[in-house]
Amino acid sequence: MATGTKNQKPNTRKVPAWKVSKVDEIKKLTTSYSTIALLDLTSLPAKQLQIVRKKLGEKIKFIIARKILIQKALESSANPKVKDLIQHLGKEPAMIFTNLNAFEVFAQLKHNRQSLPAKAGQLAPTDIWVQPGPTPFAPGPIISEFAQLKIKAKPVNGKLEILQPALVVKAGEPVPKLAVGILSKLGIEPMQVGINLIAAVEGSDLYLSSILDIDTDKLIANIQIAHMDAFKLGVEQKILTKEIAEYLLAKAERDAKALEPIVNVQV
Repeated sequence: MATGTKNQKPNTRKVPAWKVSKVDEIKKLTTSYSTIALLDLTSLPAKQLQIVRKKLGEKIKFIIARKILIQKALESSANPKVKDLIQHLGKEPAMIFTNLNAFEVFAQLKHNRQSLPAKAGQLAPTDIWVQPGPTPFAPGPIISEFAQLKIKAKPVNGKLEILQPALVVKAGEPVPKLAVGILSKLGIEPMQVGINLIAAVEGSDLYLSSILDIDTDKLIANIQIAHMDAFKLGVEQKILTKEIAEYLLAKAERDAKALEPIVNVQV
């Protein structure tokens, strides 16, 4: 008796050429650039993506493809390190390839984020503050709205003036409908839209966004402070380096010149 599967033909459905081509393209790129990064384009407006690609296109190559194609390319790449990116694939992934270092890539993408007004119910990315100063609002019902948001204000020359900083929405909390209109009229755009870099491979190193997201201005300031502290300690402890020796010699010369009048009088 026939089983019903004896005459079934094996599945020989051919993979579309464009899919094979896209996988091959990504595989080749993973061995052609020093930095390979995985992006998340979820909720990113197409216009914003176009703007960033136009600005950074000379330095960074963007590849947008289906998640399964990116995964297959990473799995079969001759660059073994890119396999570490697979576990970080999101719903709407994309990839970038560049010879910039990973930190510079992240900074470039972060710099090109766009500020937008908040919508009711959106989660605040950071604490949203209202700063002291004049407002365009005349005294009236809005005073009670300010009070609900814990914004202290008083009339000055016919307009309300905010007296002190006020925390309107804490990071991670939904923006209330009441706050949306006031923030917009005050010109406060707390929402950030841009390309999110999830992880990057550079050489043999894997960097997550939490590591790459550094405040460069603060970092430079801290390095300068550390340099000055080290220099002061070296001077105090007479730890002779070229810089400290030059400083001590110049100081000794200044001190000697300052003592010349006193020495001459005594002689």
